[in-house]
Amino acid sequence: MSEDRFDLMIAEVDDYAIMYLDKTGIISTWNKGAEKIKGYRTDEILGKSFRIFYSEEDRRANLPEQLLEQARRQGKAVHEGWRIKKDGTRFWGSTTITAIHAGSDEVTGFIKMTRDLTEKKIMDDKLSNYLAEQKIAQDRLSAIAEELRQANEALKKSEERYHRMIAEVQDYAILLLDTHGIIQNWNTGAEYIKGYKEHEIVGKSFKVFYTKEDVAGGLPDFLLEEAAHNGKALHEGWRVRKDGSKFWGSIVITALHDSDGNIIGYSKVTRDLTEKKKADDRLKRYAVELERKNIELQRLNSELSSYAYVVSHDLKEPIRKIQVFAGRQRESNRSIEQLQEYSEKITTSAARMQKLMEDLLAYSQLEQDAELVAPVDLNKIIQGVLSDLELAIQDKKAAVHANSLPVVTGIAFQLSQLFNNLISNALKFSKPDEPPVIRLSCRQILPSAPEVENIGGIHKAMAYYEISVADNGIGFDEQYTKKIFEVFHRLDKSTPNSSGIGLAIVKRIMTNHQGYVTASSIPGEGSVFKLYFPI
Repeated sequence: MSEDRFDLMIAEVDDYAIMYLDKTGIISTWNKGAEKIKGYRTDEILGKSFRIFYSEEDRRANLPEQLLEQARRQGKAVHEGWRIKKDGTRFWGSTTITAIHAGSDEVTGFIKMTRDLTEKKIMDDKLSNYLAEQKIAQDRLSAIAEELRQANEALKKSEERYHRMIAEVQDYAILLLDTHGIIQNWNTGAEYIKGYKEHEIVGKSFKVFYTKEDVAGGLPDFLLEEAAHNGKALHEGWRVRKDGSKFWGSIVITALHDSDGNIIGYSKVTRDLTEKKKADDRLKRYAVELERKNIELQRLNSELSSYAYVVSHDLKEPIRKIQVFAGRQRESNRSIEQLQEYSEKITTSAARMQKLMEDLLAYSQLEQDAELVAPVDLNKIIQGVLSDLELAIQDKKAAVHANSLPVVTGIAFQLSQLFNNLISNALKFSKPDEPPVIRLSCRQILPSAPEVENIGGIHKAMAYYEISVADNGIGFDEQYTKKIFEVFHRLDKSTPNSSGIGLAIVKRIMTNHQGYVTASSIPGEGSVFKLYFPI
């Protein structure tokens, strides 16, 4: 790599303050990122001690000297804390100081790389306060907050010093790409994080680090285009090592320009944040679960009323079947075979009622009995629901089409209630002059899918099963999309047997399963309910 391209790569990185210190901490070089973050122009800062960036308290405690000594003895020193800008304001800086060695083991200077993480610090503090209010263990939050550190630093220096800097930094994969994304150079950090030796990877496309799904979706090309258009591109996502294993990479791609402003390549900085990603996901799941439990406690009284409704709502069809077939048994013109068939249907419905009542009792004890959660085949759930609604389907001359559905982790009787409510609604709100047609289908939604951004309520980094329940009924005005999931909210007041709680139960069951439900409709053409179950 030529000296000019090294210079450009470091000079144009503005997310990181990159400087070179001599053995005593005197600043020798200064990049745009340092000027942007710390506020000093190059001519104002060169030749001064890096102690100027530390608070009076840190200087009295000799923190700058301690960090240099640690880097001299151990090869590097990592620290986070409040730093001082030129105008006296403070920012939260994440700093890595790496010792630079001559041909022998003698330390000839230091690379100091700093990133402004003030916004992340503020968010960390807010999160810490929130968890404190919820009486969460403070030590766990501190451990997670510690994992949020990011320090990306580089230095504008001569070709020899730049090469040493890039070669000795192990926490970051730093590489240079040409205008087509072909890898031109490789540092120790890239080998450590991605697993390739330099001779194995130089000359290949950087697409090799992306998953097949991301490559098929055009993500690598999109990032280069964004960097070319905006100057840089930032992204976090799963990346692939040489051995095929995955890690969560945080990357910054910066476009490099010649003196005429033409793009001549890109610098790419990557950090392995897999452990931070896992910690963040655990924290998010914990926060969601905590919020859900708080809501459940607040709504305990109203749920007791809901249980009573569920009994009357979900037992209606089995009771109706018992009444109908018991009435047919009293008809004198029925054969022995018919009477036996009616008896079997009555017995089946009675058993179904008993099972439902037992399930409702378990439902009321859901928080105390985690053993109810198990793999559930939704195809079997649909078969049971269609059996319960057999008479209503026949009366409406309805057609129900169900594609193959997945196995999900959940509570079987709750999922049965969920689909019973949705299919019952489709039958109930059908057109008087047109037989109902109900279609159930399923597809997978991956985190990289474009439509993920438009689906509120789901975790953007998780994969989901999207199960669609569509009908050709009377539909509803989409201004009521959110209200239909509220308890006792009825859009069609002319339907006397609708209590307005069925869709509220659907939403609550999806919440219990860490999922989400959406609704869309065109009045007079039908409705579509989409259920999102985490894979």
